Amino acid sequence: MATNKPTRKAARPAARPPVRTARPGKRPPRADARPAPRPPLDLSGTFSALKGLLIKHARHLLIVHDAPDQYYLNTRKPAPDGKPLFFAAVDLKRDHVTYRLMPLQVDPALATLVSPVLRKYMQGKGAFAFTEPDPLALEELDRLTRAGMASFERKGLA
Repeated sequence: MATNKPTRKAARPAARPPVRTARPGKRPPRADARPAPRPPLDLSGTFSALKGLLIKHARHLLIVHDAPDQYYLNTRKPAPDGKPLFFAAVDLKRDHVTYRLMPLQVDPALATLVSPVLRKYMQGKGAFAFTEPDPLALEELDRLTRAGMASFERKGLA
């Protein structure tokens, strides 16, 4: 006698994920093909030179940060919102030193004083990035910082 038992289908093996292979003509990068990491730059001399430009004006401003990797100055007079107004800063980064100068953003006339020598270090409207001290650029930046201080004083911001 035949019984009507449900038949079991054979279990399928679990599907394996596809093996990824390189596209034809493309080789995977070799581990030894990477360039050797660069040794860290010694930017302490550049930082010191740029910080020296701001120290000249510190007696008229408030020193917010004076650390081995940052020097930050605010004005003594508050901004219209009552908070201290940023004047300038020097920041030591991993691969460069940044000099930020707020008067360049507040007074558009100062942008005409940026020389071509200094413009090659410019990043954005009011920041400059240096990897080594360039005497000519530092002289121009000192002149620009003095003009920025004078501009802030004329506007009653410093």
